[in-house]
This record gives sequence, C-alpha cells and structure tokens, in this order.
Amino acid sequence: MSATPTDAKPGSTCAVIDIWEVLGKRWSLLIIKNLSTKETIRFNELKRALAGISSTVLSERLLELEREGLVTKKIYPEVPPRVEYSLTAQAKELEVIIKELAHWVARWKRPQSVAPSAETKKEE
Repeated sequence: MSATPTDAKPGSTCAVIDIWEVLGKRWSLLIIKNLSTKETIRFNELKRALAGISSTVLSERLLELEREGLVTKKIYPEVPPRVEYSLTAQAKELEVIIKELAHWVARWKRPQSVAPSAETKKEE
C-alpha cells in the first residue's frame, strides 16, 4: 500500500483504492475480524473459524495482510513449527471501521422477502 497524500495529483493512485485491493478481496475483512477477537490465533484455529475457506486462500490472504503491515506472523522454533498470527496496531484501528460497517449493514439491509403491506393490499 503506497501512502498517497489526499491532495494527490490527477493520474496518481488513490490510497483508498490501494488498500481496497487488499481488503476488498474475499475473506480479508473476515480474517481481520476474527483476528481481532483474540491476541493471537494459530492458522488452523483461524481456518476453522472461517467455514469454507481453503488453506491456500487463507495462506495467500494472510501473506498479503502481512505485507501490508496489518498482520504479524510469529514462528516458534519447535517441531512441528508453531505459527501464530495477530493484528498490528495499524490493523486494530480497522476494528472501529469494521464495527461501523456492520452497523451500517444492519440499518440498511433489506429483508429477504418482504410481505406486501396493508396499503399495498388496499390499492389492489
């Protein structure tokens, strides 16, 4: 993610677009949300929490998030190796945004099937 100033010149990339290329990928926000529930999480524990994600995709997303400075990975020199993931301070700031996004979705989500209202029935 490049740090682009808000007064960027025309033709330069937007910082929001840059980070959205990472956060907008399937599973990225869910990974961050699940990592925010604990101080550290191991790979398989995170995989179990994200029903339907493959190990390959989880590895790719964690690597991308680590490259962006949102996730840290700690490898313990044990046999078998123990690997733990956690959010960086930068990513912890996203928790507020994710919670607000959840509130926004709850306010604006339309019901799956809407029964006709009494007024609609009167008009028929």
